[in-house]
Amino acid sequence: MKGPVLVKLGGSVITFKDRPLAANIEAIDRISSVLAGVSPLVVVHGGGSFGHYWSVKYDMHTKPAAYDPHGVSVVHESMVALNQVIVNSMIKAGSNPYALAPPVFTSGHRPLPSKIKEIGAMAQAGMTPVTYGDVVHMGGKKYSILSGDALMSMLARALRPSKVIFATNVDGIYRDMKAKELVSEMRPDGKVEFSDVLADVTGGMQRKVREAFKIASLGMDVMMVNGLVPERIAEAAGGKTPVGTLVRGRR
Repeated sequence: MKGPVLVKLGGSVITFKDRPLAANIEAIDRISSVLAGVSPLVVVHGGGSFGHYWSVKYDMHTKPAAYDPHGVSVVHESMVALNQVIVNSMIKAGSNPYALAPPVFTSGHRPLPSKIKEIGAMAQAGMTPVTYGDVVHMGGKKYSILSGDALMSMLARALRPSKVIFATNVDGIYRDMKAKELVSEMRPDGKVEFSDVLADVTGGMQRKVREAFKIASLGMDVMMVNGLVPERIAEAAGGKTPVGTLVRGRR
């Protein structure tokens, strides 16, 4: 049995930049319409302006620390709110989404393989698990941001998805940002220059590429496409090679 299609919706695609708690409803609905035709499917989404704004405000990072408890609450609830927007959009489009907070299948930053296998079983049985980057408890008074990009590697390792897709707000990885020179294909041992790529608090494009390389090193191809052109997500899920960057899995 083939694994599910695994799709990551970048926060930059589903929210508006520099506008706290502003979901890009039009983009979300268009993506939901496309995803309704993909099965089995597991979806991961980032935080964008919902999570990153508050992460910066409360100086929270991926490094475990005793962050302000009020900040932990605000960041967590902002992600729950965004997840609700996405799940409701998917329901409206005819999908069967099932929201899952990361602690359901992780312990801190450690994956729980048996729980992740259950996510795969849910997808095979007709549900669409939807999880997201969030702030997680690391023990005692310590918390940490667990990014959606990191979740992609955890899920890919356990589920062995048939397709892995990162949807961002750009066409893929650029060799030259100014000239918009797109890299059509890369390999896990390739080199990327990030000097012209802006990063958010969870690592921006750098983290996405690092996680894509991790997944590719496990032998799975990873497609990075522009989520603002949802048809490309559908093409990648259907086995085609749309405009974007293919990170070729190690064979």
